[in-house]
Amino acid sequence: MSGTAKAMGLPGMRPADPGFTLFEVAISLALVALGVTSVLMLFPLGIKTQQLARFQLLAVAKAQEMVECFAAGSNLNPAIDTEAGAAWDVAVGHRSLSNDLEIRLATHNYGIAPVPLDIARRLDSDGDEIATILAGGGYLYYSQPMATTSFFQSSLGAFQPSETQRLVFAVDGYAQANAMHSLPWKAWPYYIPYPSPPIHGTHRAEFLPADAIRYVARGYTEADAPSYCYEPCNDPSDPTFSEMAKVFEHVEAGTSYGYKPYAYDPGAFPGNAADFSAAGAMRYFQAARWYAARIATLNAWPTDFHEPADPTQHRRAFIDDANAYREVHAMRFLAHAATCLTRWWTHAELQPPGLPIPSVTIAGITAPATAMTHAKIVYFHESAMNLVMRYASSFPYDFGAPRPHQRATMMDHPLIEWDLFAPPATGSLFGSAIAAQQWRPLPARPITHIGRSYQLPDRDIPATTFSAGTGPNSPIGGRFSLAAPFQPAERCRQLLFWAVDWQAYEDAETAPGAPLDASKYPIAGPVLEGGNPASVERRMDWFDFASSQLYAFRNPEKVMSFTDDVAWRPTGDDVAALRHGEDFETSRDRGVTPSAVRIMSALHGADRNFNGRLDRGPLAKATRLRAQSVGRFNFYDPRLTLVIR
Repeated sequence: MSGTAKAMGLPGMRPADPGFTLFEVAISLALVALGVTSVLMLFPLGIKTQQLARFQLLAVAKAQEMVECFAAGSNLNPAIDTEAGAAWDVAVGHRSLSNDLEIRLATHNYGIAPVPLDIARRLDSDGDEIATILAGGGYLYYSQPMATTSFFQSSLGAFQPSETQRLVFAVDGYAQANAMHSLPWKAWPYYIPYPSPPIHGTHRAEFLPADAIRYVARGYTEADAPSYCYEPCNDPSDPTFSEMAKVFEHVEAGTSYGYKPYAYDPGAFPGNAADFSAAGAMRYFQAARWYAARIATLNAWPTDFHEPADPTQHRRAFIDDANAYREVHAMRFLAHAATCLTRWWTHAELQPPGLPIPSVTIAGITAPATAMTHAKIVYFHESAMNLVMRYASSFPYDFGAPRPHQRATMMDHPLIEWDLFAPPATGSLFGSAIAAQQWRPLPARPITHIGRSYQLPDRDIPATTFSAGTGPNSPIGGRFSLAAPFQPAERCRQLLFWAVDWQAYEDAETAPGAPLDASKYPIAGPVLEGGNPASVERRMDWFDFASSQLYAFRNPEKVMSFTDDVAWRPTGDDVAALRHGEDFETSRDRGVTPSAVRIMSALHGADRNFNGRLDRGPLAKATRLRAQSVGRFNFYDPRLTLVIR
């Protein structure tokens, strides 16, 4: 009976075991699946966030590296010509030397290069920033696998794939109108040690005036080092320059005076009979003292301005500020020639009453007899140094006297900018009928005594070289802006960084390099061959391209670029021997042959990860990639060419 009661659920009986229906099970499984899925979805999001953080860190490091290199990297390019009769005939007048970050760093030595345009145009970005920059003539850049240094990359071996190369970046914002890197007509300032004789040095026979004084440097032959004296050719209209020839070399009544007869060995030119002796030093000093007397005659100075009443009172002021450069030359030659006397006479022999210096008459002007003492030699030297230091500080736009090596400062470089709001100068490339034009220079003040250049002493630099209203003795117009007040925002530009795997494209290494600005080619300056102007093609093949001396020229992908077609080669093929490299023995991108043109322009592509293998990615050319914005950094865009250390 009890069993029947339990079965019937009567009071006092235990209830049946509970359970889940299928519906309840389904709901539970759905909740579990939702929770697991939510957790799993966090993993790719976390990975993506981690990658973004990593690229942001890389972008910060790269931006700092680039700005540091821009501010402190070398701006020397000693393997280029710097002087010509027109700005377009030498590289210093071209864009490749502009002081802009992307121009300075997009070279084979400084670690960045443009992404091939064929690839850059396939990349999308927020707000179409990449497309806008490309449409405005800018480039998208990538980091070369080599360090941002001037190391020879060929010695660094192969590189492993680097995430840094997935960073691409561009410069946003317009560059400033920069100060001129160097005046193409005359690479001022000229530096010489003080005291010194008239400037002289090696120069080919071309472009020399007929009356230029030629000589052969000691230990050389005319074929080894043809040389001439420059300063007498500097300004034929100013007699104080032409008279310097007599300080360098002059024959009066059969006697040779000047520095050249004293210092140089006999050579192929008449009168070049070296007289390295006490008598030769005496005649050199007489020539220098005669020049000082000549300056006094020309400028109505006291004839004894170079003979101190008290040798302990060194000259510190000019007798005539308007002709200060003439006094600088006079004291410079006197000091150097007087110092040469100490090679032949002892300190004891130069004590009072001193060494007798006979009078001398040259070209109808007499330098009176005097007695040379040690105190006077010190006076000449200290006075020469005092005057040139004062001159260099007081007359920065006077080119009448060279600047002293002992005081080389940034203030020696005159402030000159291109006048972008005036009609440009026009003409043709040297050695051709190819039309050319360039903006005219606009200096902060009128340049006085500009004279002639060392390379082209056979022609004047006309006042029309400079923008109207800025020539010698003319007022400066209101267009000069280098010294004008400015707002910080005017000098601000931005580095924009994106992350994108552009090397996944099938033509990442076979795509032609980005178009190369013509100013990247280090063409030689004006050259004569057989007395005739060398053609532009010949000037393009004139000299070897020394990589270590060309920081701003050639293709940024030069070291990595292929020297031959590699498109037909299989993926993974060894292409290390086909890279251009450092070209220690030959420059395969020099000249106008079809092969050289293709190599200079990187038309065959480049080993852009520098692993020595031909890489092809899985993405077809028709595929578009989305570039993820990583960061942007403001930087200061200077208008002057500066190196902070």
